[in-house]
Amino acid sequence: MECFFAGVDYLVHAGDMIGAEVYEYLCRWNLLAVRGNMDDSYLSCLLPRKRIETIGGKRIGIVHGSGGWYGIERLVLAEFTDVDLVIFGHSHVPLYRKEGQTEVFNPGAWRRPRVPQRTVGIIEIEGQIACRHIPVP
Repeated sequence: MECFFAGVDYLVHAGDMIGAEVYEYLCRWNLLAVRGNMDDSYLSCLLPRKRIETIGGKRIGIVHGSGGWYGIERLVLAEFTDVDLVIFGHSHVPLYRKEGQTEVFNPGAWRRPRVPQRTVGIIEIEGQIACRHIPVP
């Protein structure tokens, strides 16, 4: 797993780490995380439900999400105002699109994906935001 995160400035996790072992492992990097609906009580108490970070001059909202898969983008967008990017999880389905002036990104899932391919996401911010999915073998 470390090869995917080599050289990253931040590691963003949009919830469902499940337990402390994963959290402690990911803390090796500059971790920005929120809790998910599958996280244990330790993580649920430790992590916020949502957060906003400013990275590279861009405001980024991070939230796990909830509800069904259909229309989840609208639900996570409604969690924030005045952000450039919303990163979310919950559906475990990779997604990248623009909704109005805001980009919406779900990196997919390392574990238990709901599509045939496991994925992680890479976000590059250099003036513009560029998100991409990376298949995990």
